[in-house]
Amino acid sequence: MEKHAEILAPAGGEAQLRAAVLCGADAVYLGLRGFNARAGAENFDENTLPQTVGWCHARGVRVYVTLNTLVTDRELPQWLHSLDAVAAAGVDGVLVQDLGLAKIIRQRYPTLPLHASTQMTIHSLDGAKAAADLGMTRVVVSRELSRDQIAYLCDRSPVEIECFVHGALCMCYSGQCFFSSVIGGRSGNRGSCAGTCRLPFAADGAKEGYHLSLKDLSLVDKIPELMEAGVVSVKIEGRLRTPEYVAAAVAACRAAREHKPYDKQLLENA
Repeated sequence: MEKHAEILAPAGGEAQLRAAVLCGADAVYLGLRGFNARAGAENFDENTLPQTVGWCHARGVRVYVTLNTLVTDRELPQWLHSLDAVAAAGVDGVLVQDLGLAKIIRQRYPTLPLHASTQMTIHSLDGAKAAADLGMTRVVVSRELSRDQIAYLCDRSPVEIECFVHGALCMCYSGQCFFSSVIGGRSGNRGSCAGTCRLPFAADGAKEGYHLSLKDLSLVDKIPELMEAGVVSVKIEGRLRTPEYVAAAVAACRAAREHKPYDKQLLENA
């Protein structure tokens, strides 16, 4: 029997947050101004996070916060301060990449839902089981997985499975690309990816081209199949995108979930 799936929208800033909520997202994911994988987004202030969470909750929308970068020892006190602010704000979950930080979160806040970020590159049942052993309740699986692989995990995983259905794709495994760091000193694992793979790089003897820049992922039409497989949350990529993009993507996902048509041209142009 087909199951209902959460539509999870990106909120890179206040305008994107409102677009997601008002267009019918079930949940949003956002980052503070530090320790999140989209440092270039507007992001949110930890001092006003309780008001942001309260506004979403009043409209029946869940809020997940991304603390999903690698953190140095010197930064740990500041990171703990951010974690305390996130927990106090009453968020519905925290996304994390760093295994050590995941352990700290579980020890410090035993009941705070903990999600394995796609930056962890979990792509196997063993990975999902390891996440469960760390006290995680959900895994955002790698975008490289096939439908059958996702279904296999949904059927056997001890934790919930969330997957991306729309947005940009990295040229390397999520969370494992060092291209931007090596070329320009901006690490994707520190929230500062420069999108180096989007620059012109040619292969196979071609004189020009963008052969490392992948086309966007679009599985909106496959949402019913993913729900049938057991995916609990379908995620839209794009915390660096516009409110118009968020609105179009949420509307498309809602329509697809209900087996209704949507404006594909609008989604492509957003």
